[in-house]
Parts: sequence; structure tokens; C-alpha cells
Amino acid sequence: MVKSFEIKSYDDIRNSLRVRLMDIRENADRMQNLIFEPVGCGLALVAYMELPEDLSDGGVANIPPSFLKIEGTDRGIILDDAMKGSVDADPAKLCSIQEVIFGSGDGSEPQNYLEGGTAPEDGLLVLTTKGGRLGASALLYPGMEARIGEVVGGDYFVLPSSVHEVLILPDRGQAAPKDLAMMVKDINENTVKPEDRLCNKVFRFRAKEQELTIASDPDRNRDIER
Repeated sequence: MVKSFEIKSYDDIRNSLRVRLMDIRENADRMQNLIFEPVGCGLALVAYMELPEDLSDGGVANIPPSFLKIEGTDRGIILDDAMKGSVDADPAKLCSIQEVIFGSGDGSEPQNYLEGGTAPEDGLLVLTTKGGRLGASALLYPGMEARIGEVVGGDYFVLPSSVHEVLILPDRGQAAPKDLAMMVKDINENTVKPEDRLCNKVFRFRAKEQELTIASDPDRNRDIER
């Protein structure tokens, strides 16, 4: 029997708030019913709530704007608490894609380069969270963009493989943004479930400017040259 879940105050939900990453253009019809913050590059951090396991076997629910009527809340408070909840409960991890797919060889967990160690110089890395669900949000954890730049030693591309993770490719001048974006679009259309797609855009982080920008957007025929 499913138990009811009654919200009497903000404290009833505060500790279950989390953030997810969404593309505003791809979800234009949904954004008006969500609490979100635009973060640049057409992306937004959206607040959601982890539901009690006895209610939904560990499901999630978006936070509608009606929650702003609960005493003690406003948009900023909800988003700040949601980010804190994600960072504390679901820390980020950055691992070699080879270890993620094939394992580490000794049965241990893939090495998390955010915690130390030397990442492969030109290897593809997977950024997600410990839990993995909706882990693409780790890209916007406080200080994360710069920390990834430190790990890879400079500029890098972000390939949004799904809402659950993004791929990090060091920018050594060996890849054209347009080619990367067409690869992402092809994979999205043929491999990724519609509900798991983030977007077709590819992003670039420039370490000197400490800025994440759109490198290529195949849906708008937009390519930013070096």
C-alpha cells in the first residue's frame, strides 16, 4: 500500500531537494511549471525532490512554482538548498571512460580524478555523480568547471551524453567542435532514450577566461571558431 506524503512546512522537503541540469530550449513547454535558474549556454539548473522510497521506490518529482507559496521559501532559497542537497548527498566523480566501461582491472571502483591522481592526457572522461542518476548536474556544482580544467590541464570540451552524465574531452586542437556535435546528435537520435537526452550542443571551457561557452550547436547551425 502506497503511503500518502503530506507537506506541512518547508522543513518537510528541505533535505530531499536536489538539482538537475536541463536544456531550456528542449524543454520550453515544461519550464513554466518548474523552479529553475538559467546558468548560461541555454542550460538551467532545475530543483527537484527525492521522493520517499516507500512512496515511489526512490523516484523523483519536479518542484512546481506553487511550492513558493509555502512559508519560508522563495526561488533562491529552494535552489540554494537543492544545490547543497545534491553536493552533500551525491558528490561528483570524474573517471576514465575506459575504466567506467571495462573496469579498473583489479575489481576496484574507477579512479575519481577529482580526488587526485593523473588523468589520461588526451583520454575521454566521464563526469557524473556517485549515484549516477541525473548526474550531468555535477558540471555546475560550485567550482567544478575550474576543477576539471585543473585535472585535464587546460581547456576542454563538454559532450552532453545524457542527463545522467557528460563526457569531458581535453581540447588539444585535435577535434573540431562541429564534428563532436554531430556525433552527439547522432548518438542522441539513435541510442539515447528521449527522456534521457540533455541536448545536442557541445560546450567548451576555456581555462584562461574561466568560462563555459557553446562550441557548436547543430540544431542552430552555430559553430564558434577558436
